Amino acid sequence: MYRFFLCHLLLTLTAALPAAAQQPTLHRQHHFKHTVPAGNYSGIAWLGGDRYAVVNDKSPTAGFYLMTIRLDHTTGDILDVRCDSFMTSGRPNRDEEGICYVPTANTVFVSGESDGQIIEYGMDGQPTGRRLDVPPVFQAARGNGGFESLTYQPAARRFWTTTEHTLKTDGQKPTLTRRIPNRLRLQSFGADLRPLSQYWYHTDTTEAKGTGGKSTLGVSGLAAMDDGSLMVLEREVRLTKSYVGSFVQVRIYRVWPDRHRPGDVLPKRLVTQFRTRANLTRRDFANYEGICRGPRLGDGRQVLILVADSQNRRRGLRDWFRSVVIPAEPD
Repeated sequence: MYRFFLCHLLLTLTAALPAAAQQPTLHRQHHFKHTVPAGNYSGIAWLGGDRYAVVNDKSPTAGFYLMTIRLDHTTGDILDVRCDSFMTSGRPNRDEEGICYVPTANTVFVSGESDGQIIEYGMDGQPTGRRLDVPPVFQAARGNGGFESLTYQPAARRFWTTTEHTLKTDGQKPTLTRRIPNRLRLQSFGADLRPLSQYWYHTDTTEAKGTGGKSTLGVSGLAAMDDGSLMVLEREVRLTKSYVGSFVQVRIYRVWPDRHRPGDVLPKRLVTQFRTRANLTRRDFANYEGICRGPRLGDGRQVLILVADSQNRRRGLRDWFRSVVIPAEPD
């Protein structure tokens, strides 16, 4: 009887392995206070290998940090993060929120929320003089609700961006008393830096209870995948009046723009979700604003890297980093 039970258990576990292997792996978040300075990290781009470019929306001057992020090559978990240098033009900060890397040019593009521009920089931090030709409609972005996200698809030579909140011309934005989704324009640009296709993307609505305090809900990051899909980082920051009970709800969705016509509302598929909190027993509150595609693991799974904005470690917050490993798509 014992042998029969053991064999049955092994067969059951073996049969469950393929299904489990298809589930994303959400690793725990890490912070590295001795090797990463306190900041307002809002965007991240993979440069290849262990090298990443990270923007800080309140850096002293316009620019980006070069960081080394070491991963466990088997699990995809983050082992170490080190800030190596800050590359800057010395010009005023533009509220830099998003960053992407263009391998063929060895340059980065950085979105500024204050000026609504997406500007190209060399790896020395100096502007090249080029920028994306942003459609005039995006001038209707709300203050502190503009271009949070930016990504680049090398195979298609295509840029993607969207605003954090609904444009003024497209309707109202969600609040604790106005429980509606954001209606966002997901905009692509070609290799000539001119606008291409535009799609509608609808966020979720708030999950916060009550009407006291504040809530900010929107898209804070995009990550372009090899198959032409996009990972969309939605997050809601709920701040109570006392801060106790505050949380950040993070959801990562996947969309396939090329499967739809421009102007369509893109259906989205949930990849993973999690919540960080600030209460009497937990202090893992993390406002994740940046996401990028990292390397693939040996088994074909894809690593995503997330970075949080600690508001310069305000109220004891930390500069959190986190990785998500998603299964390889079937051929």
